[in-house]
Amino acid sequence: MEIDLGTLGGLHARDHELHAYCARCDRWRVLDLGLLVTQGQGGRRLPLKVRCRACGEPGVIQVRPPMPTRSSTGWIMPAIPVD
Repeated sequence: MEIDLGTLGGLHARDHELHAYCARCDRWRVLDLGLLVTQGQGGRRLPLKVRCRACGEPGVIQVRPPMPTRSSTGWIMPAIPVD
């Protein structure tokens, strides 16, 4: 099954985050992808047009991939296949 990372549903399925930035307010906000998908917006494609809740100015979207997990001994690296 192929997942399209160009949609909100695809980003949510692969644990990505969607952040919005307002230059006027100089603040970031994390958009709730789970809520957007639940509301039936999972098929919406990027780029999205967003506005700041505080001032109403257009915002900028940034997609952030999932962060790697960390153990007490350091970063957990993915398994490398051995031939």
